[in-house]
Amino acid sequence: MKSVFGHRIAGLLRPGRRLGRALPRFGGDRSGNVIILMALGSTALMGAAAVGVDLGVVVQARRKAQGAVDIAAMLAATDLANATPSGRRSLADNGYGTATASVVTGSYDAGTAAGTRFQANGNPANAVQVGLSTAVPVHFGRVVGLPATVPIQVTGTAATAQFAAFTVGSGLASLDGSGLPNAVLGALLGTKLSLSLMDYNALAGARIDTLRVLDALATSLNLQAASYSRIVQATASIGQILMAVRSASQDSAVVSALGGLLNALPNAGNLVPIGQIDALADAAALAPGRGLAGPAVQVMGLVSAAASLANGQNQVAIDLGATIPGLLSTKLTLAVGERQRSSGWVRPNTANATVRTAQTRLLIESTLAAPLGLGQLALPLYVALAPAQGTLRSLSCSASGRQVTLDGQTGAATLAIASVSRGAINGGDTGPDLSQPAVILQLPLLQVSGRAQTTIASGAQSLTFTEADIAAHTVRGISSGAVAQSLTGSLLGSLNLQVNGIGLSPLIAPAISTTLAAAAPSLDLVLAGVLKVLGLRVGYADYDIDGVLCGQAVLVQ
Repeated sequence: MKSVFGHRIAGLLRPGRRLGRALPRFGGDRSGNVIILMALGSTALMGAAAVGVDLGVVVQARRKAQGAVDIAAMLAATDLANATPSGRRSLADNGYGTATASVVTGSYDAGTAAGTRFQANGNPANAVQVGLSTAVPVHFGRVVGLPATVPIQVTGTAATAQFAAFTVGSGLASLDGSGLPNAVLGALLGTKLSLSLMDYNALAGARIDTLRVLDALATSLNLQAASYSRIVQATASIGQILMAVRSASQDSAVVSALGGLLNALPNAGNLVPIGQIDALADAAALAPGRGLAGPAVQVMGLVSAAASLANGQNQVAIDLGATIPGLLSTKLTLAVGERQRSSGWVRPNTANATVRTAQTRLLIESTLAAPLGLGQLALPLYVALAPAQGTLRSLSCSASGRQVTLDGQTGAATLAIASVSRGAINGGDTGPDLSQPAVILQLPLLQVSGRAQTTIASGAQSLTFTEADIAAHTVRGISSGAVAQSLTGSLLGSLNLQVNGIGLSPLIAPAISTTLAAAAPSLDLVLAGVLKVLGLRVGYADYDIDGVLCGQAVLVQ
């Protein structure tokens, strides 16, 4: 019995021993593992694929929403007064009529940090920002625990691209052949010029795109990849500027005239800030890309402004000798303060929308033959011109044509015959003392002196340029009022002579007055010739629209 029972117990225990021996072999057996891993991996891949499909749907939906707000912003920016209804109408047309959206007008300035360039409700209003909040449903992502919808928030910002450009003091229809342009422009450039009348008329009659000048300067300064905003922050020599103008010009006569200027320069010349000659003005706020059309300014005005700026605050002394008919000798002392320049692309009523002409002080010292064989008369004529100015008041671009309105104001002018030293001629705020009479004739026993002064007040007027005016570059001018045809003649007519000496006043004073009056046309020639080179006239201000940019709107960041 014991033996039989023992065998039964051993039989029951034997399978356990076989299982124990099999377990190590099972743990080391790799057959069938690939199927398990494939099952697990397939599940993960299917989940990733499902998320990828949903992600593609979200990306496509976001791209569509971004396109919709960009279009809405551009349409709204074309008409800021109706920005909200036009922006929302555009969103509705693109399928977002029921989505949460906002249309906000404000100001945009590309010169600030990226997050602060658009200021909601800012002034001046020049941009629109459209915001859109929506959601896109997902399907497969819910299997792995993602939400049923993914929110999308996008914004689009567009700025208006409507600008006008104008110049004050652009009335340089032609220059005379007196030799004054060569003398004045040469003195400003520090050289001797021998350009012909044809050269000057070519420069005065031609126009050039200012942004093409910047393109040419970029090449000269190795700034080919730079933006316009970067280029205008650089400096260039007067030689580089004239070469850029020549390179940008399409007129062979202008190219020839500028070649004569460049050949006469003794060196590259002084460095000047490019932005003070060729300004981006309000267009800088949009960070315009290369290739934008620029204002078409008069080449002579650009050259004159560059020459004046290159001269700095230096006093210019010019000896014309006996080249002026009717005068034995003529010497000029010239100082230019505030520089003239074109406005560049500006919007109405902004800080850049006001442009001024050059503040100028000029002393003309001439001599002429005295009557009665008394030798020579010395006549000092002092002229001071305060800057005239123009302000862009309104601009409209419509189907019926473009229209620009400027507020113009002439600068006050002072003309005097008085004792004025050359050293007092400067471009600063303080002018010379005009209270002392000038000595006109000095002999051992005789002295004749005289003093006269007249002031021309400033005048103001509003000027409107139509589509035809803009296309033809019509120059409009305003006057200070009753400006005499011969300013020097009027001044000489009021000259109060004082004769000290041998008691011949009844004979000498009338003879000298008659002689001086006869010299008025010669003095007018000198005065007008000098100011023409600077683009100025006494008692007048000339206004010219350099261009109008009626682009609808541009997307900005």
